[in-house]
Amino acid sequence: MIRLGFHMSIAGSVANAPRSAGANGYGTFQLFTSSSRSWKDRTLDPVEITEFASHVKRYDLVPFAHIPYLCNPASANADVHKKSVAMLVENLHRCTALGIGGIVVHMGSHLGEGFEKGLDNTRKALSAALDKSDGVSILLENSAGYRNSMGSTFREIGAVIDAVGSERVGVCLDTCHVFAAGYDIRTDDGVDKTMHEFDSAIGLKRLKLVHLNDSRYGLGEGLDRHWHIGKGKIGMEGFISMFKNKSFRRGCFIMETPINDEGDERTNMDAALSALKKAGIAQQ
Repeated sequence: MIRLGFHMSIAGSVANAPRSAGANGYGTFQLFTSSSRSWKDRTLDPVEITEFASHVKRYDLVPFAHIPYLCNPASANADVHKKSVAMLVENLHRCTALGIGGIVVHMGSHLGEGFEKGLDNTRKALSAALDKSDGVSILLENSAGYRNSMGSTFREIGAVIDAVGSERVGVCLDTCHVFAAGYDIRTDDGVDKTMHEFDSAIGLKRLKLVHLNDSRYGLGEGLDRHWHIGKGKIGMEGFISMFKNKSFRRGCFIMETPINDEGDERTNMDAALSALKKAGIAQQ
């Protein structure tokens, strides 16, 4: 089964995310469980926790969380690293309270200290957070390949997973980022080659979520600029090719596309459904 959805706002209450996702007919959604602009946030109210669970059950939704962007597990800055571990732990606990099974985490930047130093810092941060929490999985998101970033290649992600050594570590594959990092996913052969490399370096069993985004910029440019499905440099044929591949014929797909004059959630949902249909997958 394929579930499609979007990153949803938590303005007013975290319970508003599943309420809006369900009202729009989505099958999955993603949210920040805490403020995306602050290291610390208010404690979740028991009422909104109950309401969150109620909406998830009522609409048969699969929820995912996303760590705030301040979090940098790879940081060589001792203060930032300490705050990042605390944020990871707090967000894992929030996920437990809300019944969310996985949280998407960017590995961040090694700040020029090199991949090996970033790898060690990331290992320490993820291991500490996992040790202080139960059940919830950490889903490492591939980066777009910007300067000093961690995890722009499958080999780097695989090295982090091996270093942590936990079955609770999975992967969230962002299609914009993978394209920006140099993996050509615009054709059937390109998608097949990309996912074969993913399987060799990481293992397909670790793929738990896909961020379905087009890219405003070209192949290998290292620029993280999400764009509307089929209207960017990946193009509609690329998304059709993805859904033809066995790795993408089931699971959860969350769009993080912009809302502007070029389109909105409805535009992108229609485009994703069109790609599914052209790939021979019935609407689910």
